[in-house]
Amino acid sequence: MERSKNVFCKGREKSGVFNSVKSQIDSGGTCPQLIIFFSDIENFSYYAAELKKAYPSAVTIGSTTYTVFSSAGYAHEGLSVMAVYSGISCTCGILLEIASHPLKYAENVRTAFNALGKPENTCCLEFTTAFSKGEELVLDTFKSVLENTGVSVFGGSAGSNLPGILTFVSLNGEVFEDASVFVFIHNENGRIAVYRENIFRPMASYVTATDVYPEERIVYEYDGEPAAKVIAEKLGVSDSKLQEVISLYPMGRLSGADVYISDCDTINPDGSISYFSRIYNFAKLALLEVDDIDRVWSETKSVLSSQIPFPSFTLAVNCASRTKYFENINRFDDFVRVLSSNFGSFAGVSGYGEQLDFVHLNQTLILACFE
Repeated sequence: MERSKNVFCKGREKSGVFNSVKSQIDSGGTCPQLIIFFSDIENFSYYAAELKKAYPSAVTIGSTTYTVFSSAGYAHEGLSVMAVYSGISCTCGILLEIASHPLKYAENVRTAFNALGKPENTCCLEFTTAFSKGEELVLDTFKSVLENTGVSVFGGSAGSNLPGILTFVSLNGEVFEDASVFVFIHNENGRIAVYRENIFRPMASYVTATDVYPEERIVYEYDGEPAAKVIAEKLGVSDSKLQEVISLYPMGRLSGADVYISDCDTINPDGSISYFSRIYNFAKLALLEVDDIDRVWSETKSVLSSQIPFPSFTLAVNCASRTKYFENINRFDDFVRVLSSNFGSFAGVSGYGEQLDFVHLNQTLILACFE
């Protein structure tokens, strides 16, 4: 019997897509313990309800996505499911009021963690609705419970294949537009390796944030000058052209040897810049540029293969900005192929932020390989 199965069907006709996916899941011969699913936003509520109805004893958790991508295929419309039949234990929960007071629901994290009772070889996978600017508060909530447990927290902000600022997540058939849903997964058959891939490298341009509004993710000034003016000068472009190119030059928040990426959201009329993650006052930052992608992919393979040579399944959280960049340079097919050939059966979500070990990120890939 297979331990897990990644299944996929593309298309807009929801009943046909679901029936195809269900028949593939059922071919595993037993009811899954855990179902992780991703879909286009239009049919997400339908898939969430039907999956729970079909597999009532399973934990079902999912997110809307910019594109559905997996080792079984990819498309902007469709349904991808990672069904895990055996070799795990899992518990789940939800955080509400994520834009203001998710800490009120920290007991939900503690209850689920204590119910599992197995901190070794355990991770916490979470999906958080986007655009509330609440991811940092959500991560602070997880940190208040899990900081010294050795449990890796990883996941992503939901995505969308349609214009607008509406995204959804789901837990056990219910759908939420202002929440973070999570599942603790204990791997009974081995280790879990979680890795963060960055396709950018620092340029020789460093700045200090000197006037910020962290809660709104706005930087007014770098080095005492209007933020947009400073970045435009460093890139050698006019202020009016900055919005066109800035997605290729995100900011790197420097923390020791680590670089955490903040992606630009909007250049504001007052010369400030809004980002998709917080930048704090007096933070040291580097302008980033695209690195050698093939070299980065090779390094990712080398590091993870040394830790988990033969993963049984893999989960991928890929920023929507990375996905769009790969599409624009005709490398997204290569990206999916590289993941499939190196990490076996995988399912991925592409949204508006990535989270790893209490840090909110942008323009990043997170991979979790299960031995």
